[in-house]
Amino acid sequence: MRWTFRISFLLLLAWAIFMVSPFVALYDLSKAIEARDLARIAERVNFNALRVSLAHQILGEFLKTQDLAGLDRQAATQAGTATLNPVLESLVTPQALIDLLDDPKLRQSATGGGHALVPTGLDAESLGRMWRTFLFSESQGFRAITIPFPVDEAKDRQFRITLRLSGTTWRVTGLELPSALQHELSRRAAAMKK
Repeated sequence: MRWTFRISFLLLLAWAIFMVSPFVALYDLSKAIEARDLARIAERVNFNALRVSLAHQILGEFLKTQDLAGLDRQAATQAGTATLNPVLESLVTPQALIDLLDDPKLRQSATGGGHALVPTGLDAESLGRMWRTFLFSESQGFRAITIPFPVDEAKDRQFRITLRLSGTTWRVTGLELPSALQHELSRRAAAMKK
């Protein structure tokens, strides 16, 4: 009986540590962004997967603004990808991620306020926000989780960060942008096209 209790306790403890670990990794990433630590950011982000995630969103928004009369959707997607490539290349670097996530002007236009992506205080309000973030996160099996920020905003005004377990490290593999920010980046792509 004693061994059953000990094993159950150890399994429960391991499960609790596993459940909290992506949030600790995201907190570490937010601290790296604040400190502008490019090496730590590179450890926490899978830039190839992030490029695909951003391309899908920005290309979709970009194609909404283009006149596609008479064009095949496949040809339009290929042309849009070629047009967006410089924008994506400029977004998918550690420094660009800092600029994107730490730029008060972009956050203001995306979320309506200058909210930090990860609450860092230990007061009652921050702890409540952390708890709501935990509750509203979406697990995708044991190896991936999507976390909304800021959790108190409407879904179209949230960043949704997808982390995937790679070995023993949680890494960012996707970043769903607020619709206003998708529109702004699509506008930039259109301006680069001209």
